Formats: sequence, structure tokens, C-alpha cells
Amino acid sequence: MGQDLNYSVEILAPRERVWEQMLGEAGYRDWTAAFCEGSTYQGRWETGADMLFLGPSGDGMRARIELARAPEAVSIQHLGELAGGAPKEGSDWQGVFERYHLLVQGGGTRLEVELTQVPQAYVEMMNTMWPVALQRLKQACEA
Repeated sequence: MGQDLNYSVEILAPRERVWEQMLGEAGYRDWTAAFCEGSTYQGRWETGADMLFLGPSGDGMRARIELARAPEAVSIQHLGELAGGAPKEGSDWQGVFERYHLLVQGGGTRLEVELTQVPQAYVEMMNTMWPVALQRLKQACEA
């Protein structure tokens, strides 16, 4: 059984800017470098769309966008892992949800991130990488 994880950051920028920086191609590459330098995605941030989240090696995740409601929320359902661009058998990440909520707060945005049922082997790594990623996103949005 996995563990639910929650992270948040206060960003002094309107949520439309945070949304674009977080999910636009250039902004996405920047803040997700905290997880894997050269991270990209293939697909569309639209409800029901299939997505691939890839590192330069072709390793990554297959996912479906459960919900995309700009600039308020996006929910990603992980379907499994990729190894060298091909589906990997027996993925620990199948069924994990990654949800983002962008809340108006004062003159800025509170970004809340929720990960459900993260495999125990990844909890420490997530707790190390997520705060770094969110600070990168905050700096880019406030620049």
C-alpha cells in the first residue's frame, strides 16, 4: 500500500501565470528538472487525454489526464512506467494520482500538490525532490 503525500507553495503571481509556467513546454522543462534534467511530455493538458512523461533516456510514465480545468486544477492518473519508451511490466505507479490545485490567495496563488498511494520505495525521494521543484516553479513565476 502506498502513502499519500502533499506539498504546497505560495507564489506571488496570478494563477493563470502559474498554470502556463507549470504546464507550458518551456516552463515544464525548467521546474521538472528537479526530478530529471531534460524532462518532457507528449500529449495535451485536456480532460481524458493520454500523456507520456519522459526523461531523455525514454524512461518515464504513461498517464491519463483525469481532469484539466485551467487555471484551477489538473489531475493526472498514472497508468504505468516506461523503460526506453516501451511499457514496463508490473509498474508500482499504476493507479497513483497526481493532483494540482491552484488557489487564489491574496495577490498570488497557493499551489497545492497531492500524490495518492505513492509506492513506499519512492516516498523519501519525493519528499526531497518536490520542495526543490516547487521552489524552481515559484522563482520562474515570480521572475
